[in-house]
Amino acid sequence: MKIVRGEKGFTLVELAIVLVIIGIILGAVLKGQELMNNAKAKRIQNDMQGFEAMIWTYYDRKGRYPGDCNGDGVYAYNPPNLTIGTATPPSNNATPTGDYCALSTTTEGINTPFSDLRVSRVAPQGTPNVTLARHQYNDFYKIGTTTTGVNIIVVYGVPAWLAKMIDVSIDGTESGTAGRLRNYSTAPAGSAWPADTANDQIVSIAYFFEKTP
Repeated sequence: MKIVRGEKGFTLVELAIVLVIIGIILGAVLKGQELMNNAKAKRIQNDMQGFEAMIWTYYDRKGRYPGDCNGDGVYAYNPPNLTIGTATPPSNNATPTGDYCALSTTTEGINTPFSDLRVSRVAPQGTPNVTLARHQYNDFYKIGTTTTGVNIIVVYGVPAWLAKMIDVSIDGTESGTAGRLRNYSTAPAGSAWPADTANDQIVSIAYFFEKTP
């Protein structure tokens, strides 16, 4: 048998150093993913509360909610209890004067809140509703009233883990059925979030900006 001299394997110290380096890299990757997820949740939350701020700004100017054409304090448009809202996106009109509250008798629909915000210059006038209402997961925000008569901002088509993060940020607890932020996917007053084993499941969020049910 031929013996090859001068060759050697890794020492225990060298192996330990390699394992430490791998651990550091893996930790950095996981931390980076956590930071990315936090940033995504924060952006959705900021956008949602940004619409709330625009609604109250409009209310201060006009004495009614944007899209509430008859000024009764309740939207005639009921966003459906669905996980996604892409089936009925807002309009792509370049100008908002075709579907805003021109009169108190104007039909209140999916577009009137966004178009009112644009006409009044609370939101960018030249941004079509379909662009203004679209979020980073390529679905939409919608403004309306639940079938039980409570005004809401709905965020369609987001993963459950993100919805839970925002719920804890706003309400301090992960519920889905209580507080200002709830799971709007199946019930107008909210339903329990999916289990942690289904955190990638798509849901919709209801944000009760005026009062809670």
